[in-house]
Order: sequence, then C-alpha cells, then structure tokens
Amino acid sequence: MILRIYNDIEMSEETYEGPTEAPGDNSEKIDFEKYDEIPVEVSGRDAPAAIQTWTDLDLGEGIQRNIQAAKYTKPTPIQRHALPIGMAGRDLMGCAQTGSGKTAAFLLPIIAQLVKSRYSGSGGRQIAISALILSPTRELAQQTHAEAIKFAAGTRLKAGIVYGGASFGEQARRIQAGCDLLVATPGRLIDFVKRGQISLQMVKYLILDEADRMLDMGFEPDIRKIVETFDMPGTGRRQTMMFSATFPKEIQVLASEFLFDYVFLTVGRV
Repeated sequence: MILRIYNDIEMSEETYEGPTEAPGDNSEKIDFEKYDEIPVEVSGRDAPAAIQTWTDLDLGEGIQRNIQAAKYTKPTPIQRHALPIGMAGRDLMGCAQTGSGKTAAFLLPIIAQLVKSRYSGSGGRQIAISALILSPTRELAQQTHAEAIKFAAGTRLKAGIVYGGASFGEQARRIQAGCDLLVATPGRLIDFVKRGQISLQMVKYLILDEADRMLDMGFEPDIRKIVETFDMPGTGRRQTMMFSATFPKEIQVLASEFLFDYVFLTVGRV
C-alpha cells in the first residue's frame, strides 16, 4: 500500500458546499480558518492524484455549468481527492466529518459517468436503477436528492427518492416516471424491491453515505440484505463508495466485504 499525506491549501467559507447533516444536528462545525491545516491521507494501489480546481476533471460542460451556478468556487479537501478516484471507477472508503462536502464528492462522478453513458430514465412498473445511494435518515436523503437534481440539471438523468414515513403510492408513481439515480433509506428500499417496483440488477454505482450512522441506527441487516441477497451485481462488478465520519471495526468489516481493490481516504478533523 502506498501512503500519501497532503496538507490542503487554504479555502474560504464561500467555497464550502454547505452542511450535509440534518437540521438540528449538533455535529461539529468546520473551522474554515484551519482548512489549510487539514491532513489528508490516501492509501491504495495507484490512487489517482488529487485535483485543485473543478475543471481539472472532464465532468462535462453541462455539469461544470451546474457547479458554477451553485457557486462552488473551489473543491473541499474530500472533493479534491475523492472526485478523481470516483471518475477513475475505483472503489473508495472515505472518512471525513459531517459537513466536509462528501455529497458532491460522490454525486458528481456518478452523474458525470451516467451522462457520458447516455443513460436516460425509463418508465414502467419496475425500474432498473443505475445508481443507488443509501442514506440513514429521511432528512439526509432529501438533502442528497436535492443536490442530485441540482447537479443533473439540463441532462436527461432522472433522480428519484424513497424513504419511510411518506406515501408509498406517491413515491412509486414518481419513480415509475423514470429513475436512473435513486436516493433511499434502507427499509423503504427493501419494501420497493420486495414489491417488484425496483430492480437492483443494473446497479453500476453504489454509495453508502454516513455508514457509521446507519450501523448505529441498526441498519446493518438491511444493508446486507440489499447488497447480498437481492439481484445487485456483486463486488468488483459495480463501483462502490462508502463514506463515514468514523472508521470503527464494523465499518472496516463492511469495507472489506463490499469494496474491491479500494482506495482509503481520510480527511482529518480540525
């Protein structure tokens, strides 16, 4: 394993994409004055080099315009390192605190690759999605879905969302209109798959967001059911990225079982 340690250059508050935690979360906030002191460690076989600007990657003109429209001037540390890893098709285990910009770090590579593949959402009773993002809470799922819509604006890519505590029928009608990228909470996704509304057999991209929170909330059996017992392509036949604020033993086990030849990325707390 090759280890690279970086100290990212300073970043102003206007470059930050905004918190990803749910409203009311008392997670530590990022001190932007100390961004230049954040240590970043990358390990793994032939890990792609970090970028410094959004245009260092070929995300496509439409997505670059969406990034500009969102007023994202510079990538955050997690984005600088995770974006080229994602665009290279590599599996990734990323550890960074909540609010560090993980959402764009995984959404942009997925959306860019789907758009280049000319995917377009097909309608019908059973939807075979191409990308799946698992979130621990409805609030985080909604925020991720809103970001996906923003970054995919002007493309044919269709982003959907399913979560518990809302009308199953209404959610079903919306995704039946077409869905390439789906943001979901584990329990509600299992309901959709069991009812034949969603198929996982075409999933090319799998994201586990806030994986440590999902484990803390008791979702490990549901996650394993989704990844291991349904028709999702296995490890090595899909691109999988996991993101977590911490890296306990349980996360290490999931990473070893769900990821293939992956890059390990940590962005230190400040």
